Amino acid sequence: MGGQQIPLPIQREDFATWQNWLSRFDTQPMEQWLSMGEPVSQSAYLWGGSHVGKSHVLQACCHMAGHDARYLPLADLLHFPPDQVLADAHLASVVAIDDIECIETDQAWQEPLFTLFNRCMESGVQLLVAATKAPAQLSALLPDLRSRLTSLTIFQLPHFSEEHIAALLRLRADAAGVTLSNEVLQYCTMRLPRDARTVVHFMEQLDRLSLAQGRPVTIPLIRESGLLSRADD
Repeated sequence: MGGQQIPLPIQREDFATWQNWLSRFDTQPMEQWLSMGEPVSQSAYLWGGSHVGKSHVLQACCHMAGHDARYLPLADLLHFPPDQVLADAHLASVVAIDDIECIETDQAWQEPLFTLFNRCMESGVQLLVAATKAPAQLSALLPDLRSRLTSLTIFQLPHFSEEHIAALLRLRADAAGVTLSNEVLQYCTMRLPRDARTVVHFMEQLDRLSLAQGRPVTIPLIRESGLLSRADD
């Protein structure tokens, strides 16, 4: 097996681009940071709750860099040998490491990641890291690795407000060519959880349903579909 490449379950989501990103007042400093300067100066650590857009930003940066970028969602990769997963990653123009909190108690991953970080910094590679915790809260990490994370520019991504969910629904509907009335928008916004992934998935399903039935998107159609299983009708 030595030297053989292991197929890895890594696939960037097509919708996770800057064109589909919902800019918010609290995310503008991060957006500006990631779009200016030399790549190494754009390295950053993003943290926040689940489904606030961390993975979207990492993948958007990789999409923008093209094929010369490496997206590593650690939650999907822990069962693979770290040396195989991280091989030659430092040769990419962008290395985006998602879910780094997953390796907090895994020594087998921490040392190879520390080595990768050093190589990226030496080579001027843009390094992006995302987690549900701030670096200082990852107390079980190797001190040297935690120090590397702390040295990155840190941004906390806020939770979505009801207004953000409405804006994201409108953004996704416009991208799909779906017309949403204000009544439909309000109906959905009041019933959807405040996380981006659920909103995107809901709009994809709603678009397919509308096309399949040849019907415009209305409240009766949404009710009949059961897509909003949490709806309080």
